[in-house]
Amino acid sequence: MIRVTLLGLTLGHLGFFAHADLPALTHSPVERVEQIGGKIFLKKEKVSEIILIDKDVPSGFFSQLGDLSELTDLSLENCRIQADDVISISNIPKLEWLNLYRTPLGELGVKLISKSKSIGLLPTGKAGVTDRGLENLCNMSQLIYLGLRGNPITDAGARHLFKLKNLEGLYLGETQVTDRTIAEIVHLSRLQKLWLHDLPITDEAIDYLAMLKQLRELHIYATNISAQGARTLQQSLPKCRVIHEVFPQ
Repeated sequence: MIRVTLLGLTLGHLGFFAHADLPALTHSPVERVEQIGGKIFLKKEKVSEIILIDKDVPSGFFSQLGDLSELTDLSLENCRIQADDVISISNIPKLEWLNLYRTPLGELGVKLISKSKSIGLLPTGKAGVTDRGLENLCNMSQLIYLGLRGNPITDAGARHLFKLKNLEGLYLGETQVTDRTIAEIVHLSRLQKLWLHDLPITDEAIDYLAMLKQLRELHIYATNISAQGARTLQQSLPKCRVIHEVFPQ
């Protein structure tokens, strides 16, 4: 059937197909990624890592790359991607690290990403994640790191964070959460690194933070926590590095 159809085409039609962009058929994954200025790394001839920064990713790009069964690391920092590619990304079976810093996804994109069962580390700083989006992300029980820096997250969305029992790192700096959220995250018993800078939290959060005995690093600079409060907190968490001033006097 294909042969009969092709024989019925004019030379003009054939010329069009000869010059048409058919990346899935004519370019390797390495060539495709490098064509748009990205970097790609192979492991045993399989794609293992892709880095794209400040790119407009063509629609269907990831489905055209072929076998991504061994891809574990994907950086899309400050990129523009389409919904069809978000679907492809969420279906990559071994993807562990997905960097979406400053990459706007919209409500639909966040919901699609949350379908992934493999992603463990997810930086989404300044990507426009809302309270509703965070509620979806909190269904990713496998997450060990979630970056929410600079997103319009409030206490209403952050109340779902307790679901992420495996979290070891949580970035809430520059969001809109208050002491109310700090009272909720004390249930994250595996949390080791916590970023709370540039938040309106106060000394009322100290008693709750002191309950996180497993913490090893805590950023509370540019908050309303007093110097005395920070000292008290450091005494309560002797194994934790409490960073209260970026440039100590």
